[in-house]
Amino acid sequence: METMGDLLEKVREFAYHSYAKEEAKRLFGWDVKEIKATSGENDESNVVVSFENGYLLYINYFLNLDPTETEDTCEFTLGMRTDLRSRIKYEVHYASYIHGQGYLRLRVAEAKNRMLQKMLEEFYVPALKSIYKPIIINFKGFYGRDYFGVEADPAHGEIHYSPVRYRSEHKASRVWDVIARFNELDALLKEPQIRHALAEVDLQLSFLPSIVGSDL
Repeated sequence: METMGDLLEKVREFAYHSYAKEEAKRLFGWDVKEIKATSGENDESNVVVSFENGYLLYINYFLNLDPTETEDTCEFTLGMRTDLRSRIKYEVHYASYIHGQGYLRLRVAEAKNRMLQKMLEEFYVPALKSIYKPIIINFKGFYGRDYFGVEADPAHGEIHYSPVRYRSEHKASRVWDVIARFNELDALLKEPQIRHALAEVDLQLSFLPSIVGSDL
């Protein structure tokens, strides 16, 4: 399993083995903690494979109606669990260059309370962006359109690489280069000044009355 393209081939083969733990270990080489599979619309299947070593595979199998795209039938995202947590769920990743410079794209969970949503957009999003902006270049990928991202909520945190499918140029990325970047980013996000800044934003957010008892 040299490249992400090799991993894509194993993901494709995995679909023929009823998502069994034994087959996941044989194909991917890591001990499996849990496998969750769900069926979606339009003959799609979503599978999440959690490994004992902390890595994750998010797989989407789909029916491609284009007769010229017989190989393009699945997509996967490789991730790694971290100890990062956040009161409000968010996802941030590196985005393509604009005028020679990369920028960050940040999403937060939508709140049912419209006032709370406005407070998140006016307070939480700018505060998170100010923390991640100086370090977002570290989330750059190896090619033109690939990237690394971070996701956190009250229960979990993870670092992930951009989705890979048949025509992705970054399927040529080496798996161990991706994993090495995961560990570099994990160490970076553990630096005291970054954790302190994130914790400070989380603490200030807890003082907002609308947050108490809110359902995000």
